[in-house]
Amino acid sequence: MSKSQDHFLLASTERLRAKAGAEFTSTNLEPATEVIPVFRTITQEVQTRPQGPNPDVDDIRNIDIHAVPLTEVLIRVGAVSIEDGGLDEVTAAERLKKNGPNILKPPTERYILKFLGFYFGGFCLLMWCAAAIIFLTYYPLPQMDGTIPSPYNLAVVIMILIVILFQGTFYAWQDWSSSSVMGKINGLLASEAHVIRGGRACDIPAENLVVGDIVELKLGSKVPADCVILECSSDLAMDRSILTGESVAVSATNRTTDASFMESKNVGFMGTTVVNGAGKAVVVATGDSTIMGRIATLSGKKRTERTLLQKEIDKFIVFVATIAITCGVTCMLVWKYYLMTTPNPQYTLLGMLNNMCAIIVAFVPEGLPVAMSVTLTLIARRMAKQFVLVKNLTTIETLGSVSIICTDKTGTLTSNKMTLRDTSFAGIVGNVESVSSKAKNMFHAVAAQCCGADFTDDNSVSIPDRPASGDATDIAVLRAAESMGPVEPVRRSFKKLFEIPFNSRNKWMMTIQQASSNHDCFPGSTLFIKGAPDVLLSKITKALAPDGTIVAFEAGIRTRVVQTQEQWSSEGKRVIAFAYRPVEFNTTSGKLSQEERAMQSISDLVLVGMGAIVDPPRPETRATIDTCRTAHIRVAMVTGDFKLTAVAIAREVNIITANVVDSITTMRNRSNSEFPSYPDTKPSLLSRLSKKVFKTTTPIQVRAEISEIEESNRAIAVSGSEIADLSESDWDRICLYRELVFARTSPEQKLKIVDEFKARGEVVAVTGDGVNDSPALKAANVGVAMGGGSEVAMEAASLVLIDNNFSSLLAGIESGRLCFDNIKKVIMYLIPCGTWSELWPVLLSIFIGIPLPLNTAMDLVICCITDVFPSMALIYESPESTLMTRPPRVPTKDSLVNGKMFAHVYLFIGLMQTFCAHALWFTYWYRSAGVSFSDLVFMYGKLAADPVTFPSGVQVPAAEYTQHLYNANSVYFVALNPFWGPTRNLYLPAAGLISLCVAIFFVYTPGFNSLFQTGPIPVEYWFLPLPCAMFVLLMDELRKMGYRSFGPHSLFGKLCW
Repeated sequence: MSKSQDHFLLASTERLRAKAGAEFTSTNLEPATEVIPVFRTITQEVQTRPQGPNPDVDDIRNIDIHAVPLTEVLIRVGAVSIEDGGLDEVTAAERLKKNGPNILKPPTERYILKFLGFYFGGFCLLMWCAAAIIFLTYYPLPQMDGTIPSPYNLAVVIMILIVILFQGTFYAWQDWSSSSVMGKINGLLASEAHVIRGGRACDIPAENLVVGDIVELKLGSKVPADCVILECSSDLAMDRSILTGESVAVSATNRTTDASFMESKNVGFMGTTVVNGAGKAVVVATGDSTIMGRIATLSGKKRTERTLLQKEIDKFIVFVATIAITCGVTCMLVWKYYLMTTPNPQYTLLGMLNNMCAIIVAFVPEGLPVAMSVTLTLIARRMAKQFVLVKNLTTIETLGSVSIICTDKTGTLTSNKMTLRDTSFAGIVGNVESVSSKAKNMFHAVAAQCCGADFTDDNSVSIPDRPASGDATDIAVLRAAESMGPVEPVRRSFKKLFEIPFNSRNKWMMTIQQASSNHDCFPGSTLFIKGAPDVLLSKITKALAPDGTIVAFEAGIRTRVVQTQEQWSSEGKRVIAFAYRPVEFNTTSGKLSQEERAMQSISDLVLVGMGAIVDPPRPETRATIDTCRTAHIRVAMVTGDFKLTAVAIAREVNIITANVVDSITTMRNRSNSEFPSYPDTKPSLLSRLSKKVFKTTTPIQVRAEISEIEESNRAIAVSGSEIADLSESDWDRICLYRELVFARTSPEQKLKIVDEFKARGEVVAVTGDGVNDSPALKAANVGVAMGGGSEVAMEAASLVLIDNNFSSLLAGIESGRLCFDNIKKVIMYLIPCGTWSELWPVLLSIFIGIPLPLNTAMDLVICCITDVFPSMALIYESPESTLMTRPPRVPTKDSLVNGKMFAHVYLFIGLMQTFCAHALWFTYWYRSAGVSFSDLVFMYGKLAADPVTFPSGVQVPAAEYTQHLYNANSVYFVALNPFWGPTRNLYLPAAGLISLCVAIFFVYTPGFNSLFQTGPIPVEYWFLPLPCAMFVLLMDELRKMGYRSFGPHSLFGKLCW
């Protein structure tokens, strides 16, 4: 193998290793973490590079199909030339059956590791540790002391194992269920290939591609298989970064440029992206035979990245588990070095090991990972039913924080059903039927030739409904040209010599054609061009008059043309100029020479006419924008259209409501007092540390209050040509406008806009469907691609709107806010009841010597059974009435868990629940045994005497004392059992009823009474917790009232959560 080939393969392998978990997705993923569509990209992760000979590497070294003449290429792969119409369907079907589909085989599933992850990962590992420690108290420690092992300890071990089995089985079911959902989603977003078969262009699933197929490479599409380029435009370029890591696009040609198959520029590789130009190529390898497939076979395993939300939960769990273990170890040390030195120690080693396990189990909210996983998956399913397909589940939560949406216009706010409705000649508006036949024929010829769209069906279908492939603007021009007369005869009368397709930078399309015979209007070689009038007008010197004569493009005509353009633009129409110029073009010169000569020829043009294209807004767009306003989310239009067109559409859909729209000059002339101010808040320590670590140069800033921005209610329109001259202070002001329009923007400028908003603390969502949108989609906090857009856009985005409906994004934002709210509710429920109220019984028993109010077995019942059902029910909570009327949260301030929340759940709710549960426990002792609070404290080892003698003189026989202890254990357990009130969430009372049944089962089942040290209790102890619950509810409502009364900025508000 050559040195360059070896370097290429190694670089490709390393690149895929780095990207596999982060940017590219697998068809076999951990579904609880990601729901990801398939986009014809490499999906495996390369772990190691095999040593010694490798047949795939040797095969790559011997590939030479790119170096032979194109006719021989076609013979080798059994292809049919473009002129002869490509492969027929029968041949293609036979090859597909013989060679298999054009897909990369997924990595082999490692079921053993997956099984171990289900039953030994996460909290299950802690549970195994707890089971092992408690099992030691059953065997062999009791036998070593010569004591009889307690069946209670064995029962606790069995109970822990049942919980582990349940959680592992749940995770396995969740994996299977979500994999099924992802399979359906992947089917919705399967990639397509544009091929020539049986003499016509058609779209087929990329997996049905076979060797010998002729594929069309178009701007924004993925290369569906390894292929050799047959013909291409001069500006064809491909992004090979998925293989090489180099972000610079590689120009393409139909000639061999390197002896190495992997280095030659006449080869297109599966998974790479067409970023410019167009061409046709013949498929030479599919599926695992491609370079992608060969590299993928080097993969040993795949890796799934944890989402940001999961990492935050993981940190929270580690934090809580660390406190639990620290607390348990501390208690053990206090027992060893202090309590054991007292005359009557209460606990032996076996008892303290039980207590330590009780602390560990009680402190960990076992239901949280399950609830979070189910929450995200359920919301992802709900969004999928609304045609919002999530590629990464963390996007769901991020959606809830979106503060500004930068949206494209065409296909997003508008229906993308364009119609060329108006025409003008020399600035005179008129129908093509009202001009001379020569003027009509010339306009018809230019529109037919300078058009990148084609009909995909025959003439039996009416022109407005006839299917066509290509850009929406080109399709509108094609249909307009067809309505003037058949397009195909015009195209057949010319031979294409050279072409530069439309791109967002040039804002024009150009083609050079040679008339096959002595054409009446365009004899010889002619350059045809169409594009934005403001770009082409400076290059026009003549114009076609309505009577068919060519006149000078004098000032009067120029004024009429500009006025017509501005009038149409102010009506929200897209204006296109059509022009031509006779040229002498040498087709035998090199490619660079052709391109240079073509670019130099774009001058001294003849304006044939202008067309106004109408693209009506979607019916639901205006209501969606109004909903965004209600949710305090700003919507900024970022489009490549003319400024007047953009502003007109923005007014029509309610993005702009202000009477006056500022320009950059107007904005600079305003005083600072006319603008809201950014909060004078220092960045958090984490933000400042992040700035130093990642060497960011953009200042980290807390975003301005949305209420102040809305109160100012200003609008501004900025052109792309002005963006380069904007200073930091200009951007500070622009980002404070409520209504924004950015027109005539390039991909780099869209990216700049996103970065500037993000630098000022905004959480940015970007919508788009074109390849030019992909940089901004990738840079945004949430990139939103349209399902009918380019594959490049869909891959760069975080989620895909499969129905191309902008209003679906609002459903996603609502789901994101609901997701965050419900996970917080789960945390708030689990910690006070399932953690804090179970820790204090152990601490009080150890440090003040009272009997243990709640034993380890019942800790497990609460944490792993009775608490899990209500926490699962909380994920089905309906949205609050204010969910979509409150401002979006600020992630830097409103994190999932913070100091205020811990203070609320531990020191406020948790302490009240703990106090109430202990109060009922002491009440039972006093009412049933006549033992007061002062009798129970500081008893320590005296509780092991028979009879037990309390300081007040009350004596209780040991057997009776044990029964009272079991009953009191049930009282404390029942006090923590969930109750419910009126609710619209019917899952909540059902979950509470299940938990109640579990509690009754453990309290009143005789066999379980002796096994888990519980006992039957009087019926009033099932109702006594209700006043306590009302007290906790009342105190929390008083807290809310105080927060509303004193405000969030008061001392009370700062202390409250």
